[in-house]
Amino acid sequence: MNEIIVDFDSTVGLESRPMDDALALLYLLGRPEEARVVGVTCTFGNDTAGQVYRSTQDFLAQVRPELPFFPGSEAGEDPRSPAARFLAQAVRERPGERSILAIGSLTNLYGASLLDPAFFENVKELVFMGGITAPLLYHGQPLDELNFSVNPTAAAHVLRGGRKISILTGNNTLEPSYLPMDEFCAQLESAETPSARYIRQLCLYRFADKARRYGEAGSYCWDAVAAVYLLHPELFTGRLTPCRITEEHLKQGFLAPEPDGAGSGLVTLNLPQVTDAAAYRAEMYRGWRDFRLPGEEDRHG
Repeated sequence: MNEIIVDFDSTVGLESRPMDDALALLYLLGRPEEARVVGVTCTFGNDTAGQVYRSTQDFLAQVRPELPFFPGSEAGEDPRSPAARFLAQAVRERPGERSILAIGSLTNLYGASLLDPAFFENVKELVFMGGITAPLLYHGQPLDELNFSVNPTAAAHVLRGGRKISILTGNNTLEPSYLPMDEFCAQLESAETPSARYIRQLCLYRFADKARRYGEAGSYCWDAVAAVYLLHPELFTGRLTPCRITEEHLKQGFLAPEPDGAGSGLVTLNLPQVTDAAAYRAEMYRGWRDFRLPGEEDRHG
């Protein structure tokens, strides 16, 4: 059983804001025989830390009201927040047993490591969504990296100091994360459960937003790729890559890979890629279809 803390910047349901953090959590909650989410920590990125916390409060009230969740600090504030304290304590209680899925800024992990110098040693595994290794194009235009770049100091500290790090980069998740609206709706409707209908309805605003802005009936679910990797790394090909990690590079979220490994001061990071797109998508959709709202098993099980 994987014990997981989800550190995210969820803004699901807010106009023009992403849905993918919430879908990553819903995937994990749809795999209760494989994963136990022990807590959620909120960070800034998609919006302020305060707005992320309020959005998460509303979301968890619907899907897992018993799940503990904690606010992170705002940009520029002391990173040793309640979220950071929870992270440090949770991995200290079970050294080597709890993984962290971090899919927003790395501020809370930075704060946890300041609170406890053994934090990185205590974590079982760190899985991130973020970073780029080359310019990322979206509709022919460069797309900004929005996770590591929003706090490059924190990102540099964590990427240099962390252990057993896997990063699902923007480049590696762009293609597998694309969700055509028709496919997304059909996959969830096939489950014929209140929970699947809830997820479908929860996300329709995002497809409508993309249609207005880009004229396409589809959206992206970057963070779900990292969640699936955490439970099913066999669906991916690991790529150990030496990178030159600097705050200056991370202002753009750039990991500065140096494949030949020449020079000193490099950090070797695992940058996995989906091996079989069809197998990956099947597992992603299964997780969402298998998710159940509180009490649904009693009514429909």
